[in-house]
Amino acid sequence: MNSTMLPPIRTYEARDGKSLCYRHYRADSDKLIVLLHGISEDGQYLHPLAEFVSRRNLAQVVVPDLRGYGLHPVRRGDVEYIGQHDDDIEDLVQRLMREEGAPSRLILAGHSGGGANVIRLALHKKLARETHAYLLLAPAVHPKAPINHKKNPWSTIQLRMPRLVALTMLNAAGIRLMNGMTVMINDKPIAQRHGRETLELSYRLLMSRTPKAKYERNLKAMSQPTLVLVGEKEEVFIPGQYAPLFSEHNGAQVKQILDADHDGILSNAGTFEEVERWLRGMDE
Repeated sequence: MNSTMLPPIRTYEARDGKSLCYRHYRADSDKLIVLLHGISEDGQYLHPLAEFVSRRNLAQVVVPDLRGYGLHPVRRGDVEYIGQHDDDIEDLVQRLMREEGAPSRLILAGHSGGGANVIRLALHKKLARETHAYLLLAPAVHPKAPINHKKNPWSTIQLRMPRLVALTMLNAAGIRLMNGMTVMINDKPIAQRHGRETLELSYRLLMSRTPKAKYERNLKAMSQPTLVLVGEKEEVFIPGQYAPLFSEHNGAQVKQILDADHDGILSNAGTFEEVERWLRGMDE
């Protein structure tokens, strides 16, 4: 993608004094969508959806590069502590409300791993109070959720399970000194790389991107209007498992998008139609 098509990178200061990046897709709307990227990419690949929503004046869209990601991360693939993304997103929302004027409706949205961030935030007391709705696109939920393949032969992601289990046990005992160790590697083919990927994640970053073990509590906390979209050809997760999972725990609308796979859902005409209908419905 030609970077000249994108809004300019802006920065905000997080509570630890570090500068973090985001792009702001402006629109004539009092709705604000904060749209979170997946597990290995920065926010740039979300451009087709963000641009459509803003161009149609459905909502302003802000796309941050989460800490540990982007062209110039503080430390690629790492954060300072588990849950730092929650604090960073809260700081970003507060900055936007302070400088841009409070939107009447804040919508938290995420694709893939960004969806898991959003689900995690459903139990964040301050942000959950301020959130009007949730938009999830082929979201990750939790490793134990039924949307996951037992073994996905198409996945390039490798988890260092013995290390992951050991670190989880140490953290349960209050020992966090080794949380910077790498526990996830994405062996993305070199021909498909573009130089902005984050292909190795520390334990504390990976844990910052997913709800805790009792993820059902997060789903039950999502009492606000929620739209979940998943592609008919979704290959990373099991598309048919989303509807029963969400219907068990909340009142989310779950819809399959014809002829869309995991990343293709972000530029699919069916996705655009569903998102526009849902956002316009908030005005009725």
